[in-house]
Amino acid sequence: MFLDEDDNRDLSWIGILTDSQVWYIWEFTATGPKYLTYWKRRRLDSTNIKQLERLFKRTVGKDWAPEDPAVLFKDSLISLQVLYKRRAGERDVKTQRELWFRQLQISGNQPAESHKDELFVLHTLLITVATKISEIYGNEAARYGFAGWVVDTDWLSGLNEIISKYNWRQETGDILRALYMGLVDKKDRHIYGEYYTPDWVAEMICDKVIDDNFISQWIEDYTSGKETLGGVMDPACGSGTFLYHAIRRVVESKPVDNASMGDRQLTDMIVEMICGVDIHPVAVAMTKATIHRALPTNPSKPLRIYQGDSLQVNPSVKYRMDVGETFNVVSRNNIEIGFPIEFIQHSEFDARMYRFANAARDGKPFPPGLDKDIQNKQVLHKAFETLTQICRDEGNGIWAWYMIQRVGIYRLNKTVSRFVANPPWVRMSNIQDKQRKDNVIELAQKLKLWVGGKNATGFNIASLFVVKCKELYGVKNAIRQGWVLPDAAMRGGNWQGYIDKVKITGAPNVVDLDDLAFPAHSKACVNYFGLRKQKSVRLVVKEDESKPAERENWDMAQKKLKTVLVTTYEKRGSSWFVGKRCIARQGAIITPQCLVLTQSQTVQGDDIMGKTKLSTKGEWKGLSFDFTVPKSWVKQVLFNKGGLLPYRLDTPKDAILPIDDRGRFLPERADIKWWRDASDQWKARRGIGKSTPTTLEGQIDFGGKLNNQFPIGKDIVVYNTSGSNLYAARLTTKLIIDSSLYRVPTDSKTEARFLCGIINADCMLERFQQARKSDRHFHTYFWREVPIPRYDKDNKHHVKLARLVSRAEKVVAQCDPKYNAIKQALKKDGVAGEIDNVVSEIMGIGQDKTS
Repeated sequence: MFLDEDDNRDLSWIGILTDSQVWYIWEFTATGPKYLTYWKRRRLDSTNIKQLERLFKRTVGKDWAPEDPAVLFKDSLISLQVLYKRRAGERDVKTQRELWFRQLQISGNQPAESHKDELFVLHTLLITVATKISEIYGNEAARYGFAGWVVDTDWLSGLNEIISKYNWRQETGDILRALYMGLVDKKDRHIYGEYYTPDWVAEMICDKVIDDNFISQWIEDYTSGKETLGGVMDPACGSGTFLYHAIRRVVESKPVDNASMGDRQLTDMIVEMICGVDIHPVAVAMTKATIHRALPTNPSKPLRIYQGDSLQVNPSVKYRMDVGETFNVVSRNNIEIGFPIEFIQHSEFDARMYRFANAARDGKPFPPGLDKDIQNKQVLHKAFETLTQICRDEGNGIWAWYMIQRVGIYRLNKTVSRFVANPPWVRMSNIQDKQRKDNVIELAQKLKLWVGGKNATGFNIASLFVVKCKELYGVKNAIRQGWVLPDAAMRGGNWQGYIDKVKITGAPNVVDLDDLAFPAHSKACVNYFGLRKQKSVRLVVKEDESKPAERENWDMAQKKLKTVLVTTYEKRGSSWFVGKRCIARQGAIITPQCLVLTQSQTVQGDDIMGKTKLSTKGEWKGLSFDFTVPKSWVKQVLFNKGGLLPYRLDTPKDAILPIDDRGRFLPERADIKWWRDASDQWKARRGIGKSTPTTLEGQIDFGGKLNNQFPIGKDIVVYNTSGSNLYAARLTTKLIIDSSLYRVPTDSKTEARFLCGIINADCMLERFQQARKSDRHFHTYFWREVPIPRYDKDNKHHVKLARLVSRAEKVVAQCDPKYNAIKQALKKDGVAGEIDNVVSEIMGIGQDKTS
């Protein structure tokens, strides 16, 4: 069909190529064709025919929302910052900001004081955008929560105009995740453990956990008016990725197709089935918008998505059975309001709470009928008086919404039979709030998950979610679960308590995702519970395929992947020990780099003048200092990043270290102003931990990690402390190494090459990774579990390996100094394969497997 181009130049068009069985579909817009990855070599069947039908029925004329929607709202953010500066001192704004901040505190982390206003405004924008998207696709009245202070009609109209230009429903996957990641700084996401799950991973888990029998039972119970079995929950729902794919799993399932349910009935059933919680202020609004995008039609019931602490360890908001069965919350000025438990448990609580709060805000009498069916009427009337006073003195604009969120998580107790989630990966060392930290430790000990000692700071609260959420929300009948966890959950160390616990209660099926899910962050795995027991497997990329993209669907992703059994090995210690101690030693702590690492320098006589490296982290962020020191103080230091590669050392960095040839600090350092100033800076900004050194010298040489490198000998092997892969090289010049590296003294150049060959061999990587006790760190763990021998000149395999490594060093010397380039060059030369074969012989690979 041909239409006049001028009349239709702003419309988008669908292009289809099909033989009626295999389908290829594109969308053509003003900016050009866009491939719909789901419909690439897709076969049409009963599970996706409705999706094709909706594609044909979609509204014509609006562009789909861009893959990076953050670019749409940058000007809106700037103008919102101006609006906030005008209103920051008003009572309502102060109240909403304070309650927003308290919610961040509940998580155990909070922004720096200087960053607080900036983050509040950014979160306001995100909440408003998400809520306005929900307004398009949901019948639920818009509730802006912490963003309710924005009443400027011009700004809201401008934002609405931007949003209304796009079709937000048609684009598959969680597009609001891209909005959040595009606007929120990576550092802010990291402190809350936010690793946003790729669509293909979430879809894979939902396919496995939300089975057809479960869906069929729900349809039968719901349509016949029976009490339904437990629903599907994500207790750390973020932007709603898992719940989006949970809904799509149900909508596109065979049971739903066979049931011939109308869109309205199906939507209302799903709203009862799906629930989510997140502690983060932005997450509730974003998840609701994501769910509205996934539902077949606009729902007639409110979504069961609440803001709160899924672990329920916050002492300031909880059931208070000791004070007459009340549920207590605290105002901005620390005035406590106690609601009767029977009031918050009432089936019409949401509607009643809005009447209650609106009357208090307007200074009206207690609304008639709100105390119906409430025995403890006196407590409820007292709560009304208290809230009326709070609204008068502190402002309103949020109390009804706030109470519904606080109560929501408790009303979900014992209502869930399917969990799909990627809980926050937050280490104990990253929890700043002492009360939160104490509460988490107490809960971990109660659940028998706590691992103290040297592993205490690395304890990850993700393990608490797996165990505690089942206890709080799970129904008694069979439960299926799928959790995305750090790969350390398979290995022990700071996860040992979790591993021991699940062995008792029912060990999970483990799928090792390696770095497929979070290539720039950490390796991950999936723990499935409630499925037929299977051996652990790993997903790996097929030969000549690329890694699945974040927005890719599971159907396309699995075509790029293959599943292999995870091999486990007998654990035996290596020969590189003196007594019970491994001879590998970690390097010096050359931090904070803005004090000791040089960025630029010039020689002036016997001195060096310059500027230190600009810091981008923590209390040192934005700092750099001018220095003038004796030339002999500037030493070359090797770091992992930019310094170490397989079989090759690259560029060392210059650091200011006032030490002699034996690694001892010079007594005359105190005569140099620069060192005195740097020492003062350290004392003023250092951390407050008990083990934090009080002096800069103590920091650099903590545990003797600088001094024990001297005298710097030859025939040293250095390897990386952490990362995705373990690799090593010989230290051929007298360099100091920093704490991102370990050094291993050997007896000869030949033995050093022999050891490098074993550490760099591709066939050994799995063994080294299995020996890790944390998310990314190798440290000295593998020496205790991998039986690496010392060099034996009478062993022909040892001799051959050393010769091959000599050849590998020559190949690598001609390469670009990049990891991937080096690996390709070694493979192309053939020496990588030969080294693998010899190392397999030496290490007995294939002979010491236990499964």
